[in-house]
Amino acid sequence: MNKQILFCLIIAGITLTSCGPTRFVEPLAMRENAVSIDLGGPIVKIPGVATSPIPFSSITYGRGLTNNLTLHGSWYSTAALFGVAQVGAGGTYRLWKSKDGKHGASGMIGFNTALDFFENNFKFWPQLDAHYYWKYQMRDMVQDDMFTGGRSRSNLLYLGVGSWYELEGRKAHNQKQETVVIPMLNIGHDLNWKKWTLKTELKLLAPFTSNQDIVLDYVSLTGKKGATGFYIGLIRRF
Repeated sequence: MNKQILFCLIIAGITLTSCGPTRFVEPLAMRENAVSIDLGGPIVKIPGVATSPIPFSSITYGRGLTNNLTLHGSWYSTAALFGVAQVGAGGTYRLWKSKDGKHGASGMIGFNTALDFFENNFKFWPQLDAHYYWKYQMRDMVQDDMFTGGRSRSNLLYLGVGSWYELEGRKAHNQKQETVVIPMLNIGHDLNWKKWTLKTELKLLAPFTSNQDIVLDYVSLTGKKGATGFYIGLIRRF
C-alpha cells in the first residue's frame, strides 16, 4: 500500500473514531493488577487493498482499588507513531451483582485526550459507559491454562452502551459542530484462564450519524450510518 495513503487513512481514523474496546467490564479484585494490549478499530474499505478494521493499537493498565472499583489508563500506541499523543483514563464500578455471581452490571466514567504535535491541536472527550454481563463456565471442556495450571475463571459475555461527548463548538474549516453526543453499542466476550484473558468485541460507532461524504469509506451494519468496529485483545492479570 502507498505510504501516503496509509498515513492519511490512519490520521483520519484517529481523528474521526479514536476509541478502543471496553476496559474491564467486570472490575478486578481488590489490589489485583492487569495489563492489556488491544488491536482493532472501525472497519473500512481500503481502495485496491481490502476491507479490514483499521489496526489501531493501545496498551492499558488497570488496578482494583476495591472489589467493586477498578481504575485504568490507556496509551494509544498507533496514534503516537503519527505524532498524536492520545491517552485515556477512567474508573469502572460494579453497580449490581446477582446472588450467584453469574450476572452483573457495571458503569464507567472516564475521558480521552489527543494532542496533535504537527498541528498543535488538543482534544478532550468525556466518556460514559454501562454494561450488563453474564458469566458462564464450560464445565464439559477440559482446557489447560495458557502456560500453567487449569482454568479457574468463568468466561464472560457482555452487552453495553456508551457515549463520547464533543465539547468543541466548531469542527474543521470553522463549521458548526452539530454532533455533541457520539453513542456506541457493543457486544463482547472474554475467554478467561487463570491469569490471561482473550477479549473480542464488536462495536457500533455513531450508529445514527451519516457516514457519507467523509474521508473514509466506513463499513457499517446500519448501512449508511456510523461504522462497525472490531477489536481483539490480550489481558494479563497479576
